[in-house]
Amino acid sequence: MPASRPLGLWRLLPGLALAAALLAPVMAEAAEPSPTVQAIRARGRLVCGMQGDNPPFSVPDGQGVWRGIDVTSCRALAAAVLGDPDKVTIRPVTGLTRFPSVQSGEVDVLFGSTTWVTTRETALGLSFASTNYYSGQGFLVRTSLGVQHVKDLNGASICVPPGSTTELVLQDWFRQHDGTFQPVIIDDPNQIQAAFLSGRCDAYTRDLTGLAGFRARQTNPSEFLLLPEFISMEPLGAFVRKGDNAWFDVVRWTGYALVAAEQMGVTGHNIEEQKRSPSPDVRRLLGVEGEVGPSMGLDREWAARAIRAAGNYGEAWDRDIKPMGIERGLNRLWNEGGLQFSPPLR
Repeated sequence: MPASRPLGLWRLLPGLALAAALLAPVMAEAAEPSPTVQAIRARGRLVCGMQGDNPPFSVPDGQGVWRGIDVTSCRALAAAVLGDPDKVTIRPVTGLTRFPSVQSGEVDVLFGSTTWVTTRETALGLSFASTNYYSGQGFLVRTSLGVQHVKDLNGASICVPPGSTTELVLQDWFRQHDGTFQPVIIDDPNQIQAAFLSGRCDAYTRDLTGLAGFRARQTNPSEFLLLPEFISMEPLGAFVRKGDNAWFDVVRWTGYALVAAEQMGVTGHNIEEQKRSPSPDVRRLLGVEGEVGPSMGLDREWAARAIRAAGNYGEAWDRDIKPMGIERGLNRLWNEGGLQFSPPLR
């Protein structure tokens, strides 16, 4: 009977209408700011934990101004949340103090070139929000030592920070390759570097980029050799304490916004022009349309402010890292052979 076909559709309509009614307030109503965002706004500053002498991630310049990719990430967050990238307090941390500082609330977010590993999320009450740098663990030696490869370090003394993935990866690598080493365990990064320069240890190990930065700052860099191998894959970036999912979202998606901007050709200088773009993705990123910011308790301009303050990810790289002669490598965009990508912001 012809009338029987639309009958099934009519039976579905009340359910569809109810679903639409239930979803509409969710889409239209802005989320409340997270407790951490509320605390940051009441304080008037964002507190970021990071290492104190750690180029190209975080280091004060000759005028005491902090520079580096972690600093850029912190400033982008402050711009998104507070509207001003200068409203940041950078709290130096070490390998031993970094996790207690974020667990206790002393810092709002931890960078510190800290690696994403399972137990830091499952056992320490932290969540890894976003990767601002992909690196690997490498080794620096004096050229005069005559070492050319990691395997040549069998029996060597190696400076390493305690309680770090650096120490654990080192132990695993030598065990896997039937080798031994003598650990020289020092917490403070400056003391580790001093110990290496004084000859107290044969090699200095940490993420390869940090070693390259340390080598470049020496009076005679040619006296030091970066070994060609790296023995791990290290996604580095932002940690927050568990329990405030909305703050986790803000930190994660601010990091993604800088990458998305590079993918879309949005820079720190062409934002107003790009707001007139016909691309829905660009318009959502810059707050011309959509509810991305309000869904996190922010306004629609959050990402535009972050990009204006930091530049897109490629601009940040060119400013903070490229001058040190470090190849972008794994940190290229996904469509250029790298690992950096942003999920859709919508």
